[in-house]
Amino acid sequence: MSSSPLRAITMQAGWHSLLRRGGGIMRDSASLMWTSTRVGTTHVRARQMALSAAPALCGNVLKRHIHASPSVTPDLNRPRTELASASQGHNALKIRWRGGEPDEFPYVWLRDNCLCSDCFHRSASSRLLRVADLSMNVRPREVQVSDDGDFLKVVWENGHESTYEADWLNERAFNTRQQSVYNNTYRLRPELWDSNMSQRIPRASFDELMEDDAAVLKLLENMEVLGFTVVSGARQEEGELQRLSERVSYLVASNYGTTFIVKDKRDASNVAYTSHGLDLHCDLVCLHYKPCVQLLHCITQFSGDGGDSILADSHRVAVQMKELYPQKFRFLTDILVNFRDVGIDEGFQFDIIARRPMISVRPDGEIKTVNMSTFGRDSHFGVSPEEAVSWYDAYLTFCDLLYRPENYITFKLEAGDILIMDNLRLLHGRTAYKDTAEGERRLEGGFWDWDMMRSRRRGLQMKLAGSS
Repeated sequence: MSSSPLRAITMQAGWHSLLRRGGGIMRDSASLMWTSTRVGTTHVRARQMALSAAPALCGNVLKRHIHASPSVTPDLNRPRTELASASQGHNALKIRWRGGEPDEFPYVWLRDNCLCSDCFHRSASSRLLRVADLSMNVRPREVQVSDDGDFLKVVWENGHESTYEADWLNERAFNTRQQSVYNNTYRLRPELWDSNMSQRIPRASFDELMEDDAAVLKLLENMEVLGFTVVSGARQEEGELQRLSERVSYLVASNYGTTFIVKDKRDASNVAYTSHGLDLHCDLVCLHYKPCVQLLHCITQFSGDGGDSILADSHRVAVQMKELYPQKFRFLTDILVNFRDVGIDEGFQFDIIARRPMISVRPDGEIKTVNMSTFGRDSHFGVSPEEAVSWYDAYLTFCDLLYRPENYITFKLEAGDILIMDNLRLLHGRTAYKDTAEGERRLEGGFWDWDMMRSRRRGLQMKLAGSS
């Protein structure tokens, strides 16, 4: 991290206050641990790294964040799985593998997933079996394993026949190992990072992304694991986000259009369209379907001091908050906050409101997203005065953690760079700059959707593994 961007940050009054407050948190902290994973097109390996919090908390955090890390790209050349035998239990078929541990498959699941042409449409990869034809009382009349161990044949009590390949069954086994493999296909595990990330910012080449599927796959893996990438070498003109999106994902429209220009504007409809410094935030928290991934293409950059980008891994800070201040953490997960965006942009008038907690968690307790926007948070607050005071105390404590120097990075985009960041996980901001000519610093922005990005990643994994 260069000294000039940090000087620019601390000179801003609001940030200076936060950094002062952060000193108290630092004195109260010791060390947390979190899992970090390295991205590659074939493997994601878990490793341990140090954070700041109380040492007694280390064991708890490690238990929740350390996982066995299966291959990111499916191994199409893995050894063939063979069935040894099958026997009937009360509610499940007991399978024994040659040279492996036994597994059980519920009868109702087997019948529900029959792959015959009457029950399954192969080209659509879709079940045809109607729910009315499925019963909890379904039982086999006969089960048989082929001599070579490649297939299992089940004849049900009503005479219907189902055949299952050994590999197909093994991939869907109900044991934790196979489910972990599938979970890593569903969503790659994130690596929580701190200010050391400034030494290893993930980068990609625009030209390579246009030509090389392996480069696209690496970009998508970096996005899931690290949450951001800087793409260099784009042309310094509008339209490059559309070109990149044709290779990677679809652009998603918002109330600012499919793409939008970020520059210092008179009568700006958004404070991002000014030269003011911006607190760390995520974009468009006012939308019930908050955009998943944001792209910012730097067409021209401000040549003087300022205009630096700031990034923080909000999930890492939320983990700190949960461990250090569990009661305050619950205020941020339980109390709903109003976010609102009112204005006119390119002739389109909007007044959009969403109500959500500042920290959203999944049913298993994992951090889902942090909803934070100083300028997007509404003044309407549907709580009691006492609850409001408690919420503000929790909010400022979270900000204390967030603005600690070890929890964010700063860097300056160059003309032709495209910053891509996970809007559900990363918070981004900007140092102030003095724009002497309107639009001297000019960026084009847009959004992608995680569903399409993960779909593209899975497809490329299969394609590249099959061609290797």
